[in-house]
Amino acid sequence: MRFIITLITVCLLYIPSTCVAEIFKYKDKDGHWQFSDSPINEDGATEVRAYKNSTASVERSNDFITLLNSKYPLTNPVQQATKAVVTVKSKLGSGSGFFVTEDCYLVTNKHVVRPAKGKQWDATQAKIKKNSLIFNSNKIRLNQQKERLFINKQKLDDFRIYIDGLRSDKEKQIALREYALYEQQYQQDLQQLNETQRRLSLDEDIFNRQKSDFNFSSAVSNVAQSFDIVLKDNTKARAKLIKVASTDDLALLKVNACKAPYLEMAPGSVVQGTTVHAIGSPLGLRDQLTDGTVTQVLQNQIVTDAQILPGNSGGPLITDDGYVVAVNTIKVAKGSALKTGFGVSIPIAKVRKNFAEYLNN
Repeated sequence: MRFIITLITVCLLYIPSTCVAEIFKYKDKDGHWQFSDSPINEDGATEVRAYKNSTASVERSNDFITLLNSKYPLTNPVQQATKAVVTVKSKLGSGSGFFVTEDCYLVTNKHVVRPAKGKQWDATQAKIKKNSLIFNSNKIRLNQQKERLFINKQKLDDFRIYIDGLRSDKEKQIALREYALYEQQYQQDLQQLNETQRRLSLDEDIFNRQKSDFNFSSAVSNVAQSFDIVLKDNTKARAKLIKVASTDDLALLKVNACKAPYLEMAPGSVVQGTTVHAIGSPLGLRDQLTDGTVTQVLQNQIVTDAQILPGNSGGPLITDDGYVVAVNTIKVAKGSALKTGFGVSIPIAKVRKNFAEYLNN
């Protein structure tokens, strides 16, 4: 006689909410206890059951289109374009970039992912060189001051010997008062020298650490093959370097296994007087947009009066219709022929030319 006694649900005690199987306990016809992971039907056969593993991992979704559309249901083409723009972070700073295909190819400036060959690296190197010269100059002055104090101390010692040799008490008292003034000045100069030397040593230690950190980061950035990117909603992802242009300040990156909102490249060339919008992450701020006008169109660059600040590098220059016409790269320095406030962008045709084998549009 067979009796089903109980149903036991076995769970792992040390892994909360993780069930592995259902165990059925019963007596067979001979009176022996048996266990099974399937229930017993009336004719004594076990039923075939399918189990779903509750611990199965769910792969992180990289559907950026659905993610961003759910958070930013925008209809304006310019606002819609902002969803395709990202912040690109490297060891030496950050810049901007934007998706150019749905399968997550994105464009940025070469100097964003290879800072050692860009203006930021050059400026930092120039500052390091300047500070090194300042430290060397201060050391020379400090050594000269030490030499003067050494000579003054010798003079004081000689003066003291002279005083000790005086026989007239009156002359000795006058000489001692004079000696006290010189001694006081010497101690003040010595204290100032020690303080200057202490500050210089501390500053030099800090400078050397910063210089070492910069050189290390620069070396790492020159060989880095992947970079952090941040989407409009602060979602973070990792993009690998696909290619850097040989002559233009452009680089192509890609996020694996994802879908992204992307910017369509303008079908034709932009003309002077066109209203444009620069999108990027200037001065540590993300998702910033400025407006302007194309002031000049040249073969290898587009000049605009849209505000472009540090961090805008690699971001798109788009039209009112949301088409990308150029990649922002620099702001023209004050005192140049174009005056201050103008920015230079790389025509989108350069992106097509440099990365044609990867892009479908």
